[in-house]
Amino acid sequence: MELSLAQRILNSSKPFVLFHTYKVDKESIYQAVKENKSMDLDIAIDNEGKPFIGHTLEYYEISGEVRPKNMPFYETLNFLSKAHIPLIIDCKQVETWPTLIKTLNQLGPHRCLVHIFALELKFNHNLEYDKNYPSEWIPIGNLKSLKEQFPNVTTTVSCKYLPPDVLLSSKYQAELESIKSILNENKVDTLCLNVPDETMTDKTLEFFLSENIIPHVNIDKINISSFKKTFVGETNYLEVASDCGALSY
Repeated sequence: MELSLAQRILNSSKPFVLFHTYKVDKESIYQAVKENKSMDLDIAIDNEGKPFIGHTLEYYEISGEVRPKNMPFYETLNFLSKAHIPLIIDCKQVETWPTLIKTLNQLGPHRCLVHIFALELKFNHNLEYDKNYPSEWIPIGNLKSLKEQFPNVTTTVSCKYLPPDVLLSSKYQAELESIKSILNENKVDTLCLNVPDETMTDKTLEFFLSENIIPHVNIDKINISSFKKTFVGETNYLEVASDCGALSY
């Protein structure tokens, strides 16, 4: 069995930076494959039950953002099935699950990182962080079941509405312990805390890495030169993303 993306990153003992984008057109996909980088696919369902690349229709209605003109879903899948780069598969609503299963079978679970906003990790502190999109919350047990079906898929959860100083104050230690326990119970590989990036330290990285859980860090606005521990980096700039050859893809 091929090693998962998470296991390859852990084995390397080095950070690995993934390309994060909302723009998934032919040019961006072709360039990511040509440069041996990675790609980010948000999956949602339209009013006719058909999958498309983007956030939910609810998201665009609530946020007021314009839905991007992304590449058709199945055309994207067919192209990427012939490539070998790592992929973020971001499930934006639970209704995408049957499509997700087909996607993993077609692309190969060993190179896919499946992300959800976990219902159990919705907090009630920093509500100004973002608007609430009810359809985005998915039970974390879905990822555990997915891991049982695809042992070498990488599973990832996002927290939302944690206190902005959760990594700076010891009074939140119990919440961090609870998060780690929930991730362990559900065999989750990596974690997006969604707190200010400048509050991330090696201490926090090690706290989760001690259980082989790899934290994500948005690297675009912080200096990561001081980090000595492994993490999953995310960048909006393809040129900054890691070459997947470093992980033997």
